[in-house]
Amino acid sequence: MTNKNNFIGNEYSKILYAKTKKYQKQYQFNIGKGKYDTWNNESDAFKHTFGSADLALKTNIPISRIIGDIHEIDGKIRNKQAKNEENMDKWNNAQGREIAKELIKEYGNKLKNFSEEQIDDLIAKKVMQRMKSGKLITTPNDKRKYTGFAADIPDGKVFTAEEIGKLSTDEFSKYENYIDTQLETYGVPRNYQAQQDVINGVLIWVNSYTRDDGTEVSGYYRRK
Repeated sequence: MTNKNNFIGNEYSKILYAKTKKYQKQYQFNIGKGKYDTWNNESDAFKHTFGSADLALKTNIPISRIIGDIHEIDGKIRNKQAKNEENMDKWNNAQGREIAKELIKEYGNKLKNFSEEQIDDLIAKKVMQRMKSGKLITTPNDKRKYTGFAADIPDGKVFTAEEIGKLSTDEFSKYENYIDTQLETYGVPRNYQAQQDVINGVLIWVNSYTRDDGTEVSGYYRRK
């Protein structure tokens, strides 16, 4: 699996920006001027949607979600990003993950035989289909709200990075909104970090048990 750290930082941002400029010339979607030419416009929507799909195909859908959310948290901390701009980005990131699911369903293992440029073209075509049909948010003033998905999970549960990495696409879809909140309020620890937090009194380990309705619940870490 590709190291997710390869997709965090200036290098990947530069690659994604260059690809956005390339496809803007091909598809003629709106782009601004100057330093912030791909900010709060159709180019911004394309960049986030394309990048999220690209990450999902190069790693997996849960990791794509985490990297996207880390980027948004960084934007809030470093650039005081407005809530409606964060909403726009998260909405479009989710659209990108849906595109990745579509491509995996349509092409399966054949994707491994495609060149990066061929895959880029497939992603870009689907991004534009969604943009033209109004499925992307292209301005922060859009009233649609990104909400993710609710999940029936134990109160206070803390997902570890290892747990998230083992989730199937469908499982992650169930838990993604909860994981998003955890990422912002607590973070996503590795197993050894969660174990240390138990020692330090920050987390509690809950042993496996059976609910009254017969549902088996695996052991998990919980916040105090």
